[in-house]
Amino acid sequence: MRRWIGIALVCSLTGGCITFGPRDGSMQVIGYAPTDGNCQLQITAPGASNAEARPVQGYFQRHVMVHSSRPGHVALLCNGRLQAERSFRYGRDVRYGEVLPLLVFERSALDLGGSTPVLRMRAFQSDFLDWNKASLSGVAEHGTSRGLALASASYAKLVEHYALPGTPYTAMRRPSVESTHDPALEQVLAVQIIGDAASIRTAQQRRSSILIHEYRLQRVQDDWRLSGLYRLEADGMKPAL
Repeated sequence: MRRWIGIALVCSLTGGCITFGPRDGSMQVIGYAPTDGNCQLQITAPGASNAEARPVQGYFQRHVMVHSSRPGHVALLCNGRLQAERSFRYGRDVRYGEVLPLLVFERSALDLGGSTPVLRMRAFQSDFLDWNKASLSGVAEHGTSRGLALASASYAKLVEHYALPGTPYTAMRRPSVESTHDPALEQVLAVQIIGDAASIRTAQQRRSSILIHEYRLQRVQDDWRLSGLYRLEADGMKPAL
């Protein structure tokens, strides 16, 4: 007690004390909730904004303001049952502007994990990873301008091989240090196959973020071709092919 009284006295005499650590700030809770359940996201953290339970379905992204160095807890409940939860301390487990992932795998991800559309998606991810590595080497060898031109040309061939004819894609594709697609890192969250159409949702955990993608495929005779590829951004799903 005397120690704290002494600290308080020093602070008052010197005009205040400086505390070290992250300031109060923002974080994001991002994830996936089953589409066939009545799900709610609950956030418990001192000083958290948007802390009341809110319904979520499919991909969700929630921006939250929190106090620094305080413990918090997020939980996903579906039909009254706990599906996923995470405890965290802002400033240690998640920092300013970073993402706290909360993911639930649908049963279909297990039942249809070996289906032809998923295998076709995995082949695309593997070839994309090879393209990314080769393109990075090309930029280092030929310089930025020539390297990116070669990367874009080879990416066009990759899309031609996997996508339906006429599917829109990014004409000038740049490789990245962390590949956007990697079959060893992208986890399948859910698979939906209706007739000749399929939708596959995946998540890829990164150091301070998470990428959530949705692959859409169409059966063409005995083959499955990409009809679209989307990524979850701050303002919703955006084309990412």
